[in-house]
Amino acid sequence: MNKAPMYARATISSSIFVLVCSSALAANGPPPPAVSQPGGINLGNTSFYDGFAGPPGLNHNIYLQHRRATSFLDNDGNDNKVFDNPEFSATTLVNQLTYYSPKTIGGGGHLGWSIILPIVSLDADFGAEGPQLKDNGTSFGDISLGPMVQFDPIVDAQGRPTFVQRLALDVSLPLGEYDETKDFNPGSNFYSINPYWAATWMPAERWEMSWRLHYLYNFKNSDPASSTHQLFNGDPVRDTQAGQAAWSNFAASYEVIPNVSVGLNGYYFKQLEDDKVNGQRLENSREEVLGIGPGLLWKSTKGLWLWFNAYHETEVENRAKNDFLVQARLAYSF
Repeated sequence: MNKAPMYARATISSSIFVLVCSSALAANGPPPPAVSQPGGINLGNTSFYDGFAGPPGLNHNIYLQHRRATSFLDNDGNDNKVFDNPEFSATTLVNQLTYYSPKTIGGGGHLGWSIILPIVSLDADFGAEGPQLKDNGTSFGDISLGPMVQFDPIVDAQGRPTFVQRLALDVSLPLGEYDETKDFNPGSNFYSINPYWAATWMPAERWEMSWRLHYLYNFKNSDPASSTHQLFNGDPVRDTQAGQAAWSNFAASYEVIPNVSVGLNGYYFKQLEDDKVNGQRLENSREEVLGIGPGLLWKSTKGLWLWFNAYHETEVENRAKNDFLVQARLAYSF
């Protein structure tokens, strides 16, 4: 890792609350159950030089993100007319500690770990007509942690790194604030498993392309949250389970001047199966979203790294559409 050209942030499975609507609400009668993907998934948190995990030892990453949504989209990608003038915002401050050993195992890998603790502030507001959904204010979100293997960079004949990668297995623990009488909570109240592969390819001087491929499996939520009494096929809602999903974060940048890179970053999320309520499939509940936008990376001579990223969402189905998402990230080693 000493030959790596820069510090790059380590693993994160995320720490941002994602507001979702699992299916189109009925125009008449009570809404069907809302089943959410966990708020801790990494949609766009990682971008440039993601295959690197900083120098061996202990590293600290700080993230600050704000997102705002004013529409809920249904299974066809159209505005859900049941909501009257909806507005939802989430601001998240995340602290992440990562460590990997300077000692190598077979193939140049280094064993390590990551732990993430988010603080989430939610604010939901709706017009006079339609459902009045409630938020749970500001508190701790779910903790994510897990092992990783960071590989040494592959270098060319001139000693320049050309490719570097990392494998990780993150687990989200339902330890965040959760109130079953609120619709939007910092915590999700169920376990999730999220393995991923992150890599960076540097085809030429100053150029890099990075990606992170995720898979997500969610366990059952035995105490679904709602501010109203919900029924499914005439029975009370006893449990819910968000469907399995896969997604990718992707980025490409160019170093325009020494220590400053600019480029594009994005994410594409696709739910692979419908959600379940009381063990039965909730039809047309698969989420989808594509986010893309500009980004900037600045490196200090003292080893500090600072990212700025912005995203605009499109191709949205069965979830809230963020009008904008902006974030800043700081990384340094101890």
